[in-house]
Amino acid sequence: MKISIIMPVYKVEEYVSKTIESVLGQTLTDFEFFAVDDGSPDNSGKICDEYAVKDSRMTVIHQKNQGAPAARNAALDLASGKYVYFIDSDDWIESDMLEKMYNLAESNNADLIVEGFCMEYYQDGRDVTYKTKCPDKTYSNIEEFRLDAYHYLNNSVLSLPWNKLFLMENIKRKNLRFRNTKWDDHHFCMDYLMGCKNVVLSSATDYHWYRSRKGSETMINYSDIHMFEKRKEHYEHIIQLYDHWGLHDSASIDAVSSYYAGRLAQCVQELVDNNKISKAERREKVKEIVNDPVTVDALKKAKTMSKKMKIMVAPMRWKNVTLSMAIGSGISIVRKIMPGLFIKLKEQEVHGA
Repeated sequence: MKISIIMPVYKVEEYVSKTIESVLGQTLTDFEFFAVDDGSPDNSGKICDEYAVKDSRMTVIHQKNQGAPAARNAALDLASGKYVYFIDSDDWIESDMLEKMYNLAESNNADLIVEGFCMEYYQDGRDVTYKTKCPDKTYSNIEEFRLDAYHYLNNSVLSLPWNKLFLMENIKRKNLRFRNTKWDDHHFCMDYLMGCKNVVLSSATDYHWYRSRKGSETMINYSDIHMFEKRKEHYEHIIQLYDHWGLHDSASIDAVSSYYAGRLAQCVQELVDNNKISKAERREKVKEIVNDPVTVDALKKAKTMSKKMKIMVAPMRWKNVTLSMAIGSGISIVRKIMPGLFIKLKEQEVHGA
């Protein structure tokens, strides 16, 4: 078996058919496809069952709701392919994506293939696509890849699972599984990167990631008062990766610190915009962020940010809670009244789109 494809499924009855068809229509045909119905309350699981009846390569696992990490792990326990590919159940892939990735892996004896991706938005009454691209590059020297890795961390290329082909042998050797936490996919990728020896990047952008659709035209606002703690965990895992590599060069540390600074600005913006808690509670959370030792250290090391990002994080550097919240409020206003501009600026900042 060449590839095991794994897809967690939950409340996606409007979109999952397109996802499944994009998988079953791949030009590479030697694969097994696990759809894990994670106790979905809608017809998502039933739709998967209907496709599985028609195509023996597809297996549907039904389990009680435990979250995407448990769903992915359930399929990993059964997977038998040489490589593993993960897809989200409300996105889709180009018909030759897996064939291209498989051929790159085989011809280069690679244990990780990484592509770019397309981010799909519905904004201002039309569909808009932003592309995040990688260079075409083969890293047979893993030290060279590690020195370059911050470029691909900063635009999220290394944090996401569905633009990658993973070698099953590596997953089994390290007994890797998805952690039961937010952004479990980022943590899985960081754990996997610790053991990589041969990485190939492709400039293809075959994955279509839906960020907003007609009827839901704005990006997700998490409204999570614990967002900072999760972002901090996210960042500390990146630092753990660099510690594992024994790599502490100034360019890498500067870049990943700048990456974290941008996420801190998002945390403040979403806290200011969170009406589920009082203004006093919001202020206390922002105070916690700006005074956290990891925040202080990261902002001290972050030097290569864009001008607009430097302006946004300057009040956090000064530990000025009032001004930090004012900046966050300004970002929220732009997001609400000019969502198209907000998305464009965000994608330019984060993904270089």
